[in-house]
Amino acid sequence: MKRYAVLFIAILLIGLVAGCLGRNSGETTPSGTTSSATQSITKKVETTTTTQTPKGPDLDELLKTVNSIRQFTYTSNATLRMLVTIEQGNTSETDNVTLNVLENGYMDYESWSAWINSTTVSLPDGAKTNMSRIVVDNITYIQSIVGWVKAEDTGASEIVWRYSIVGLAKEYLGEKPSSVENNGTLKLVYHIPDYRLRPFATVYFATSSETVVNVEDGRLELYFRDGQLVGGRLSFSVSSETDVNDPTLGEMKITQNGTWDETFKITSINEKKAVKAPST
Repeated sequence: MKRYAVLFIAILLIGLVAGCLGRNSGETTPSGTTSSATQSITKKVETTTTTQTPKGPDLDELLKTVNSIRQFTYTSNATLRMLVTIEQGNTSETDNVTLNVLENGYMDYESWSAWINSTTVSLPDGAKTNMSRIVVDNITYIQSIVGWVKAEDTGASEIVWRYSIVGLAKEYLGEKPSSVENNGTLKLVYHIPDYRLRPFATVYFATSSETVVNVEDGRLELYFRDGQLVGGRLSFSVSSETDVNDPTLGEMKITQNGTWDETFKITSINEKKAVKAPST
């Protein structure tokens, strides 16, 4: 082993000496001769790539199309999920409540008239409640157990118009959407602040005029196909708190925490229908 080691060292030393002699040989490049490395001229070509940003939707044109809707019919499907807590004295009871609201309606912006039929289904027991509303000249009539009742609150019709899918589109198309998707159907997404949804949430979550309603995570989606509004979606989280003093049930505190998720589908546009005020 020692012999192979000495031989290896000797070869290594010979290589090192040869290298040193080569670097110090005093050889020069003949005058007038340019080495191939020097003759090589490298040209750096810079290529500029232009990236075009896809053109966004023309919101003004979409709004113009929506504003041309004079009448429309629609269907909607809303799911309302709530955790309800009732406190009375030293006792409290908590329950999960899920309601499915199926709705179909007709709205006429020329005559400010509408009819809306809805069925509310309680899950999982399947109990159903039907309700009809008619709006004529911005006056709302509600069908109850005792017949048709004229709503005293003049703001009832405002809720109908403002929070319809067309009303929402008219209100928000003047603003820049939070995001845009286009996979055959154009989807515009808007994040809605609390105060703009509270009037609508109050209709479904307020148990009295004293109820305090808070809304979070408001989100509106508007769907367009070939430039025409075809539907949308409205969702938000909500909480409410009410102190009740009932002559029969006594004093209690009702707290609700839940969500609203509704999808809309427009089924016809600018087809005039007759709407008459019911007998009250």
